[in-house]
Parts: sequence; C-alpha cells; structure tokens
Amino acid sequence: MIRIGLCDDVSVFVERLAEIVEDWAEKRLIRVKLESFQSGEEMVIAQEQQGDFLIAFIDVELKGMNGVETALKLRESNRMVDIVFVSQYDRYFRQMFAVYPCRFMEKPISVQKVFGMLDQIVEEQKLYHECFSFKHDRITFNIDLGQVLYFASEKRMIRILMENGREHAFYEKMDELEEILNGYNNQFLRIHQSYLVNGRQIEQYHPRHVIMRNGDMLSVSRGRRRAVCKFHMEQFKAGC
Repeated sequence: MIRIGLCDDVSVFVERLAEIVEDWAEKRLIRVKLESFQSGEEMVIAQEQQGDFLIAFIDVELKGMNGVETALKLRESNRMVDIVFVSQYDRYFRQMFAVYPCRFMEKPISVQKVFGMLDQIVEEQKLYHECFSFKHDRITFNIDLGQVLYFASEKRMIRILMENGREHAFYEKMDELEEILNGYNNQFLRIHQSYLVNGRQIEQYHPRHVIMRNGDMLSVSRGRRRAVCKFHMEQFKAGC
C-alpha cells in the first residue's frame, strides 16, 4: 500500500487532487492510503504519529510553515519520501533546491499531469528505490529494500537489519514474507528457516554460513545449501 499525503490550504484544490489520485489508484490497481491536510504543521505531525508518507504533494505557498519548510521536516525523519511541489509560479525554484531531489507540478493541475507524475514516481521507485511498507504499533514504515541486510524471524516477530545499523520489527510469518518479496526486483534468498537475506548484501559464501556486509555470520540450513550454492554461482557468472 502506498501512503500519499496532500497538503494545500485551499480545500477545493485538495479535494480535486484527491479525486484524481483516487482515480489513478483505481485504474492502476494500486492500493493507496490518502490523507489530506490544510497546513504543513498538520502534515508533519501526521507523519510523526502515524508513519511515513511515500509521496507528498505540497503547495509551496502555505500559511504558517511554508511548503519548503514542510518538505524539509518530512525529509528529516523519512529521506525516501518523494516530494512533489505544486504551485502557480516558478519563482520558487531557488527555494525548492534546498529539498533536492524533488519534483514540480504547475497549477492548474489536470488528470494528465497527475497521472503522469504518479506513473513516473512508481516506476522509478521500482527501478532504483524499491520501497517495502509494513506496520508496527499502528505506525506505517517505508524502507528501501536495497538497504536491507536481512530479515530474521524470532517467534512471531520479524526483525529487519539495515545497512545503516538501524533495526525495525513487525509481525509476519516468514513464509508469507518470502512470497511477498518474490514480487520485487531486489533478490532475497531464504538460507534458513529464520533468515531471509538480501543477495546483494552477502559478502562471503561458505558451505554452512554466509557473512553479511555488516559482519554478521548467518547459518545456512542443510536443506537450503544447494539453493544457496546455485544462487552464488549465478551471481558469480553475472559479475564476470
């Protein structure tokens, strides 16, 4: 599910943009959670309390905290949020550079503009920054799959180990998670009943274990050694 935030202090504009985004989601068969705000402060608080936005449409000319300030606040805790500034004027370009990378959509908006922007964002997310969304304690998190070292199962909880040292956790069955991740471009390999590892984050292969880029040594179960060896050989050939 994609969490999208819309922020403009003109209610008519927010309502119109919401209608177009909902129409896009229905036509593209994509599940979205859409939230509308009329101030930057409300949007920032919503992210802090309810979790990350994957996409944020923000009017530059907001009362109180302006659009650029709002975007910077969102990026402080969520560097993956895709910012789309919406404005009638292009004189704000210099200010927008402070939030690079970002996108710009000129008012008045149209179905074609919004559809094109959303299609581009989703396609780029798939190619370069595949996002994985999960919930824990009623908060939605969006993480970059490319930065995941591995998923580890502990009873009913899944721990996520990231390359920057951060950890996340959520409730899921490892078998179901493995099936979900099969639909992504990033390749995750089941090496053990308890471990699902990012193939790009494996530094060393050994008969009974692998060593990840952060130095963690993870056991390879007997029944999965052949599959791990095959994966390793395919990666080796692809790199030659």
